[in-house]
Amino acid sequence: MKLTNSIKIILFIISLALSSSLSAADKPVSILKEQEFMGSDGKKHLLKDYLGKGKWTTVIVWGPKCPACIEEMPTIQGLYDDRKKTNIDVLGLAVDFPSFNYAKMEQVKQFEEDYFITFPNLLISSNMFYDLGLGALQGTPTIILVNPKGDVSAVQLGRVPRNVIENYIAKQVSKKDLLSSQVTKQHNKEPM
Repeated sequence: MKLTNSIKIILFIISLALSSSLSAADKPVSILKEQEFMGSDGKKHLLKDYLGKGKWTTVIVWGPKCPACIEEMPTIQGLYDDRKKTNIDVLGLAVDFPSFNYAKMEQVKQFEEDYFITFPNLLISSNMFYDLGLGALQGTPTIILVNPKGDVSAVQLGRVPRNVIENYIAKQVSKKDLLSSQVTKQHNKEPM
């Protein structure tokens, strides 16, 4: 039985809701390694140049020939376009698809041009993904949400609707704010 895209999206959202929206990382994983990555701009970059700068970052692991990645890109580009309003940044990690070998620079650049992608992209392989402490790359697209400290907060294989990303981050920010206010109240109650 063939499902329409609307039904697929609804089922996906329900499955995310049942699994607490995105797969939260078991423990904080910092991916702020000193390893250099080649950017699609032809220059070398460090992940710490993009992550852990006091704002949330949506990282998409994608491949230029991945059909689901092509469908996901307008969502991710829109998130990047609105980064000043949402305070959510975007970083792409491009791999060769379907081999998951090191991404081919010309394919990535052509994809960026064809699909008007303006967010930064670094070229990686599945081995580099593993070396970051993220385990084996299961497929593309993979969405990784990195908190303002640079720790992985959630990882999800497959397409993720923008509102799910924004709601997950809002929930995490609310938790942090609640904990912070409880600590402040506790501190204010302590006698001097």
